[in-house]
Amino acid sequence: MSKIKKITSLFMINLAFLQFVPPTVLATTEPTKPSLVIYQVQTAGAGTGTSTQEVVSLYNFGDLPEKVTNWCIEYSSANDNIGFRSCLTPASEKIELWVEPKGVVSFATNDFSGANPLYVVDIVMNGGMSSNGHVRLLNMNKQIVDTIGWGSAIHPENQAATAHMTGKVLSRSLTNEPIDTNNNKLDFTSPTWASIETTGLYETEIIPDLCSNIDDIQATLPDGFLADEQGECWKDICANIDDLQVMLPDGYRMMNDKNTCDLIPLEDAVLMITELRPNAPGVDDGQEFIELYNPNNREVNLAGYQLQVGPNYTKKFIFDQSKLASGAYISFNDKELGIVLPNTTGVVLRLVSPAGNLVSETEVYAEATDDVSWGLIEDQWQYTNQITPAAANKPLIIEAEDEVFGVSSVFAPCPAGKYRNPETNRCRVIEQAISQLAPCDEDEYRNLETSRCNKIKSQQASTLAACPEGQERNPETNRCRKVSVLGTTSKNTVSEVVDVAPEVQDPVNWWLLFLTVGSTMSYMLYEWRHEMWQKLQVLHHRRGTMNA
Repeated sequence: MSKIKKITSLFMINLAFLQFVPPTVLATTEPTKPSLVIYQVQTAGAGTGTSTQEVVSLYNFGDLPEKVTNWCIEYSSANDNIGFRSCLTPASEKIELWVEPKGVVSFATNDFSGANPLYVVDIVMNGGMSSNGHVRLLNMNKQIVDTIGWGSAIHPENQAATAHMTGKVLSRSLTNEPIDTNNNKLDFTSPTWASIETTGLYETEIIPDLCSNIDDIQATLPDGFLADEQGECWKDICANIDDLQVMLPDGYRMMNDKNTCDLIPLEDAVLMITELRPNAPGVDDGQEFIELYNPNNREVNLAGYQLQVGPNYTKKFIFDQSKLASGAYISFNDKELGIVLPNTTGVVLRLVSPAGNLVSETEVYAEATDDVSWGLIEDQWQYTNQITPAAANKPLIIEAEDEVFGVSSVFAPCPAGKYRNPETNRCRVIEQAISQLAPCDEDEYRNLETSRCNKIKSQQASTLAACPEGQERNPETNRCRKVSVLGTTSKNTVSEVVDVAPEVQDPVNWWLLFLTVGSTMSYMLYEWRHEMWQKLQVLHHRRGTMNA
């Protein structure tokens, strides 16, 4: 389809639509025209021939007051050259000027005012109007509201009014309807001037509307409200804080008192960095992690805590509104934190609370392999191959081969001053374990190496009788004991020394020894019966072969 056909079709469619649209829909609303018009004009010399008794009056033919603040009249010659302008200027910015319904406001020269003392002159003007010219009424935006052109004026409304004779004025008839037909020749005649002894001009004080977004005029701020820079008023939810607070500021909380806000105390609870994995197998993305633990007996909000990376601590991550329950662990991977830890050259990580105090700090790791994590285990930082993100840490397991039972798990030795708890496989402090044992008697003390109660040495030990031959005095119990079969009482001996009373010697339990050896041999024969039977079968087979 050509462009001409498309345009023609569109025009026809629009035309058809317009035929069905009610006239009220198509009508446009024109702005309301002011009801103030130019009423009378007297030019120079009208009364005395050479005097400058000039006057211009305005008339409000409407039923409502008309606001005329900063309105002006402007005179121009017949050729429309601007002569003078005189305006209705209020005394201050807080004053507005109005003309009441059916009221008159007048501009006049000093000569006219002096010659007509009973005439109410509202504004004194300079004058200088001739027998041909224009007078225009301008609103506060200097837009033309009304115009009169007389004599040989070139820009009247429609036709120029006939210039008035001496002793006459140009005047509208206030009894004719309509008063203004927008044709100067029809609207203005030349009657005898009539004195006006009242004025319709009055002043009103401007009541500022402090809240443009609230209905009616708000001369004062409503209770509990403050205005913003745009002149809109809002409820101030924090009356005790300077400036307007439409929303609760960050770091504040509402108090029980009305419109009172208080700073939220900065969190300073101790949270612990307990595990981190700096080297994950393959691609690290999303597999590295850093673990936190809450040792407090209450939930802690992580918001505002900072995880900082050494040695300069310029790289950091600030946590948001995450919550960490009491006794709980939580881990964050490298994608969440935006922190990538080096594999070989370790760094120190530290955790700083919103209050600014350092609450946790790691030790430096080095040469981290991809099968371990760096964890806080038994109050010491160490590597472990039991990687447990967001869970309690576990110690390193060393795989060892046993000739009889195959592969077994062996825990790494505990640090000095600790022992392995057989129930939990975790290292415990020896002093803590001792504190849980039953107390020793009054004449005994706890041996820290054996955790056993030992008799307190008596000062009379030197007076004890000598031990029999083959025995020696135990320096801890002051009792006689046999000398070990290795012939030494050194602390480095392998055999155990048995305490005996000075006056009693245990005989050798030969029957118990025979019973033990016999039981052991029987068990060995029972366990190896199949092997022995196979050996016998092999020997029997060999003999048969040889005899054959």
